[in-house]
Amino acid sequence: MAQSDLATRFTVRDSRGDGAALVLRLLDSHLNYASADDLKTRLKEVVSENLSRGRRRFVMDLTDVAVMDSCGLAVLISLKKLVDGQGGELALAGMCGMIRRLFSLTKLDQAFEIRESADEALEGER
Repeated sequence: MAQSDLATRFTVRDSRGDGAALVLRLLDSHLNYASADDLKTRLKEVVSENLSRGRRRFVMDLTDVAVMDSCGLAVLISLKKLVDGQGGELALAGMCGMIRRLFSLTKLDQAFEIRESADEALEGER
């Protein structure tokens, strides 16, 4: 899959052009109530389409995200449920310190695979 922009909120790229993993990079600095519903719908569409094609590894790159609220957490939880339900894996990568702390406080760091970077998450492919 070629690199593409979807509503300027995230980009999608094949990890190495071999279909092994899909990297979704959020482009907005805020993942919150203002964008959550639309973003969740679009992300689930892309992930569902790729799951139906047999792809099982997904990396959500959060490098550009500086602010996240409970609605943003709900987007990621919903995506994880979708991927897990189809036997796939979702890794989160590139979290800033504030978002890492949010995941720690909510204990979501125990539910998600969290990596320093998308490249590191891709190295963890199984």
